[in-house]
Amino acid sequence: MTDKKTFGSFIKLKRTEKNYSQKDLAELLFVTEGAVSKWERGISYPDITLITDICRVLDISEHELITASTDMDSRKIKHEARKFRVIRGAWFWVPTISYAVALLTCFICNLAVNHTLSWFFIVLTALICAYTFVPTVTYFFESKKLLSFSVSTYLSICLLLFTCAVYTSGLSWLLTACIGILIGYELLFVPILLSKSKISRYKFVISFTAAFVLTLLLLINVYLWHPFSLIPAILTTCYAFAPAILCTVVCTLRFDAFLKTGVCIAFSTVMYSFTNFVVDRLFGINQNRYKVDFNNWEQCINANVTFIVLLSLLFVSVVFISIGLFRICKKKNR
Repeated sequence: MTDKKTFGSFIKLKRTEKNYSQKDLAELLFVTEGAVSKWERGISYPDITLITDICRVLDISEHELITASTDMDSRKIKHEARKFRVIRGAWFWVPTISYAVALLTCFICNLAVNHTLSWFFIVLTALICAYTFVPTVTYFFESKKLLSFSVSTYLSICLLLFTCAVYTSGLSWLLTACIGILIGYELLFVPILLSKSKISRYKFVISFTAAFVLTLLLLINVYLWHPFSLIPAILTTCYAFAPAILCTVVCTLRFDAFLKTGVCIAFSTVMYSFTNFVVDRLFGINQNRYKVDFNNWEQCINANVTFIVLLSLLFVSVVFISIGLFRICKKKNR
């Protein structure tokens, strides 16, 4: 602790900032006025048991009291924390009250005009959906805020779609829409949610595999309502997802990054360059649009461009693979 005179001056300064007299401070601390006077004149220190109470009454930290100086950094942090709490509260309560007023207004209007509750339920679920986005239910969660946000927003969207489907008497598209939205949510949030878990290394493998399974479920669901060539569609989906899933698997392997990049570029390039050809064969479409002829750009422009892109990307992949192999050899020689 600093010398008694400096300490006493600091106590006096903080007391006057609070507009307390020595008597007021003494009463708040349950000590005599003479004791406060002795502190401020640098005659004695307060009892150690009074430190917490002095800090509370004078609104200072224990560090500030012991050093007899104002900790500006600490005060700035506290001020910003209080400001954040005010903004956070306003962010939550202003939209909440606004939604409640809007909901009550729609409730009254629906009853007054239609003498029953009909379109009110669409408004209700729409406001619930909006509420999960702004201000979001994360206000009620201390941890796992992203998980609560993703789950609540997805469920609220599905609830809104269900209400609209019931209101329009058309349920055929509901599950299709919910699965489609789930695919987007899964691709967006799963890698982030798994980024700090023990299996974070495999987050993209899990994400793309889940998207693949959900896409198959989506195709089956559509087929049940509107029959089409299901098997070719499933095979096309497998072909489309294969490069993405295999590349994410390659990325989890522990070898040179350049080598992994080259392998992924080469595999993806070959697979996606033949996508149209594979799709045509699966669906029984016979079109002669894959002939490469640089002397006939008018009729073979698509095939020519695809072939040039294929060669260019394969060249890039060879460069990356070569660099990767060189780095591996260099490490072994060391």
